[in-house]
Amino acid sequence: MFKIRPVLLCLATLGILSLSACHATSEPALMKWSEPQFAGIPDQAKLGELSGLTRSNTAPGIYWAINDGDNPAEIIAIDGQARTKAWFTLSGVRNIDWEDIANYRDRDRNFLAIADSGDNGGLRTDLFLHIIEEPAELVENGQAAIVRSIRFQWPDGARDTESLLADEKRRQFLLISKKRVPAEIFALPFDAKDGDKPKLVAILEGIAQPDEKTMNAKGDYGRYRAQITGADISPDGQWLAVLNYQQINFFRFGGKVIPKKLRPVQTLTLPWLPQAEGIAFSNDGNSLFIGSEQSPTPVIRFDRTEP
Repeated sequence: MFKIRPVLLCLATLGILSLSACHATSEPALMKWSEPQFAGIPDQAKLGELSGLTRSNTAPGIYWAINDGDNPAEIIAIDGQARTKAWFTLSGVRNIDWEDIANYRDRDRNFLAIADSGDNGGLRTDLFLHIIEEPAELVENGQAAIVRSIRFQWPDGARDTESLLADEKRRQFLLISKKRVPAEIFALPFDAKDGDKPKLVAILEGIAQPDEKTMNAKGDYGRYRAQITGADISPDGQWLAVLNYQQINFFRFGGKVIPKKLRPVQTLTLPWLPQAEGIAFSNDGNSLFIGSEQSPTPVIRFDRTEP
C-alpha cells in the first residue's frame, strides 16, 4: 500500500487553498501603502510638541499622544483628524523627557506605558516607565492614577531612546536606542522591578544612513535624519514599524522569538516633516499615522491599498 505524502494530503483535503496554507511558518506578504495623506493639525494649545503616539484599545479610532519634556504630565486623546477629544493629568509624576507612549493588553486589562527615557546629553542615570490603566471614558481635564512606575538603568552607560513598544506576546517592553548605529532593541519585562536593567535582545541592521554630503550640507537634520524616533507593532503582531526623520522601516516580527539581527523588508519615504517622532497603527492595522514634534505641523496618514 502506498503512502500519501503530507503536503499532497493537505492539498487533497483543502482543495482550493494554496500550498502556503499548509505551512504554518509562511511569512506575511509585504504590505502595499498609499501615498501620504493629510490627516489634520493638532491643537497647539494642548499638543504643541507631539513626541509619542499610540492607538487606543478602549476607544477605536482614538489615539493617545504625549508632549515632549518640560510640558505638563498629560496624555491627550485625538481622533483620526488630529482633533483633541480628551486629556488626563497624571498625578505624582513629572514629564522630565517623555518620548513615547505604547498601548497593551495584559491579564484582561488595557494599559498605557509612557517612556520617560529621553537623554540628549547622555547624563541621566535613572529612566522611567510610567504605567496607567487606559481610561475607559474620554473626558476633558480628567485625572489618571499611576498603576506603577518602573525606574530602570541601562546596563552599560547612558543612551538616548525615543521609542517604546509593548510586546504583548512576550510580555515585555521594548526600547530602541536613537543614536547608535546599528540601532539596538532592549527588553524589560512587564513585571520588572525598580532598578532592573533592560537586556539587549536584537539590533536593527540595514537602515539607510545619510551620505557624507548630506551629513555636511544639512547640519543637524543631516546628521540625525536616520536616528530612530518612534516605533509601533501592528495589531496582528506581524510587523514592527520603525520611524526616523526620513523613512518608516518595516521588519517582520511574528516569530516565536525576536531574531538577534533584524533587517528591513520594506520602507516608506516620508514627505518633508520637520521632526517626525510619533507613529501608530490604526486598530485594524490598515492605516499608519505619523506626528511631528514641531508645531503647527500636520499629522499624516498612510493607508493600506490591499488590506
